Amino acid sequence: MSSETSEMYEKIIEELIKIRNLIERMARQDLKRELEAVATTTERRKIWSLLDGMSGTDEIAAKAGVSQRAVQLLVKDLMDADLVTLEKRGYPKRRFDYIPSDWKVK
Repeated sequence: MSSETSEMYEKIIEELIKIRNLIERMARQDLKRELEAVATTTERRKIWSLLDGMSGTDEIAAKAGVSQRAVQLLVKDLMDADLVTLEKRGYPKRRFDYIPSDWKVK
């Protein structure tokens, strides 16, 4: 790959990052409202924060201190709201890498 092509790709990536950041800022309040309609408790918010596509519902339940069934129910609600996808291994993953800053989930 030539240096010109490489520079062009870098500029495109920079612009895409700017566009993504702008869209995220514009959608943040709507997304937060949508999330809070489903993630109604501290436990559910913690589960949301753990849905990274790398863990099964059993692992998420252990980390969040809830039952596996509680995780499964939330994942179903989030899937119905189109906020979660299932990765190859069936591991749930947030469609949006967003956790409201006022959620005390860590």
